[in-house]
Amino acid sequence: MKFILIILTFILSFSGTASVWDAQRNWNENDLISFSEWIRSESYNPLIFSSPTGAYFGTKTDCADAIIAAKVIYAFENGLNFKLKTSSYNSDIITNKTPLFDFLDNPHERVIAFIHYLGESIGTEALARFNSYPVDPREIRPSDFYVSRWKTNGEFVRHAYMIKDVLPTGHLKLYSSTTPVKVRELEVREGMPLHILSGRPWGFKRFLPLEISFETPIDSSDKQYEMLEQYGDDHFFSRVVDELKTEEDTLDSNLKRRVKNLCSQLKLRKREIDFTQTYLEENSYRCMSYDEYNEHSTPSRDQSLQNGIKRLLYGWKKIRTSSYTQSISSEVVLALDYLLRKNTSLQAYESLNNLCSINLTLNGTTGQFNLKHFFDLKLKSKLSYHPNDSYEMRWGLEGKKTHCSSF
Repeated sequence: MKFILIILTFILSFSGTASVWDAQRNWNENDLISFSEWIRSESYNPLIFSSPTGAYFGTKTDCADAIIAAKVIYAFENGLNFKLKTSSYNSDIITNKTPLFDFLDNPHERVIAFIHYLGESIGTEALARFNSYPVDPREIRPSDFYVSRWKTNGEFVRHAYMIKDVLPTGHLKLYSSTTPVKVRELEVREGMPLHILSGRPWGFKRFLPLEISFETPIDSSDKQYEMLEQYGDDHFFSRVVDELKTEEDTLDSNLKRRVKNLCSQLKLRKREIDFTQTYLEENSYRCMSYDEYNEHSTPSRDQSLQNGIKRLLYGWKKIRTSSYTQSISSEVVLALDYLLRKNTSLQAYESLNNLCSINLTLNGTTGQFNLKHFFDLKLKSKLSYHPNDSYEMRWGLEGKKTHCSSF
């Protein structure tokens, strides 16, 4: 066996091998800043992996993959070297010089295949532990990212967000993918991440510039861990906002931002279900396999949206009877009172639709579907998350449930 490996190594060393892309140079400090500017630009957008007209259409991601893919694409487009560590050892690295994709002639196909290979090689743990370093919250910039780990039902769950931008109020614009790994539109959130860091190596991180040096950069900082210990879980994110803001937030804009985040989730659910319907049509509506079911079902997405609405209403119950409502626009007051079932007027209904609604065509009739429709139907277990159920059932109408298996 060893003899065969020696022969293969000898053959490969003399065969015509090529890099995923030909790098012209290593990164420098200016490239690190330019990478941040690229993330803030429209070039890095929610459709970068899912638009059929995009150069990187077909890239499958989860949360860590989407972050790593951003650096791969920037390095490729700018002729820069790329390195990623798979363990704590500096010798365990993957680079753009790998010849594994020589069989692909199209340069973008090679890059996409490389991204998939990286996704199979490392995940959120390796991103946090071996490929990034903590930054001072006051220095957060686009291209930094946030990684966290928490326990659900005794199992560790991990998630990562790319920081797209820092808003004047100190809140962040965050992009993320999720599981299972598939081609998807990136989810957009404004505010702070949903889960608090538990300590090192989690939190606000920046890519280690391995292409420049394996040494920890001088701007590495433990400030966020000191803040976490000082202010605790309940006040950590609010302190980060205070450090970053250049203008004061208002209660009105805060509530609108929360509704906007929920609306993004609702719109993304529609796009996912529409994509599933197209997939079903292309496959003669056959029952989905285990992997297909995981890719197209929406139980976690539906539960997350329901929980988000609950959190919004919990806060609104406390606010609506206070004097703070004087600083909130009438549209927001009416909309949230309608969502809370405290105002059932047509004006309140229209206010909620103006803030967040989608157009749905069900049984041949087109109408508006808002957050209250979703919330009420979800509470009554009327919304189907099974991909083989009819389009109407996915949105709460009656129908015959599918005979296909759930997994």
